[in-house]
Amino acid sequence: TGGDDVRESEEEKETSEEEEVSFDPIPRTPEDSKKESDDEEEQESRLSEEARIREEEDAEE
Repeated sequence: TGGDDVRESEEEKETSEEEEVSFDPIPRTPEDSKKESDDEEEQESRLSEEARIREEEDAEE
C-alpha cells in the first residue's frame, strides 16, 4: 500500500501545478481593468433595478 501513497501525491502535485498556471495573473492594461470595473458597476445597477422591480411587484399584491 505504500506505493499508492507515492503515486497519489505525484498526481496531486501535477494538478496543483496546472491550477497555478491557469490562475496566472494575466498582465492587464489600465484600459482593461477600467472596462472591467465598468462592467461590475453595470451589473450592480442592473441587480438593484431588478430588486426595485420585485419590491414594486410585491407591494402591488
